[in-house]
Amino acid sequence: MCWRLKMAWHHLMLDLYGCKPEALGDKSLVRKIFEDLARIMDLRMITEPVIIYYSGEKDSPSGEGISGFVIVAESHLSIHTDLRTNFASIDVYSCKEFDVEVVEKYLIEVFGAERVEKKFFLRGLKRSEIKSEVEHQ
Repeated sequence: MCWRLKMAWHHLMLDLYGCKPEALGDKSLVRKIFEDLARIMDLRMITEPVIIYYSGEKDSPSGEGISGFVIVAESHLSIHTDLRTNFASIDVYSCKEFDVEVVEKYLIEVFGAERVEKKFFLRGLKRSEIKSEVEHQ
């Protein structure tokens, strides 16, 4: 028997600039985003989302905003916002293939982003068994 290797996990990273401040500071909106992404991508949340508001500290590189994380059976979703800079950083990581354009469009709309930087990676390895006959003499 031999094995063929192929990519398995899909990792979308979005940096959203010029976002609406009211969206960046809204914990209930972040929860709704996680629920909507789970529905859109057909993911199963296996933990409650952890969503924390942080007021920031003077001269700290981490500004005022929200950090949210949820574990899904297929991997995880995370959101970090910064009210000082109207910025959101979002990771969508899944072993299940998803429509990147649909997810990106949804997040741009929800946060009202004026500019987006996107990175998408295929990560990890998946082994698919291929049957082959081997003659032994």
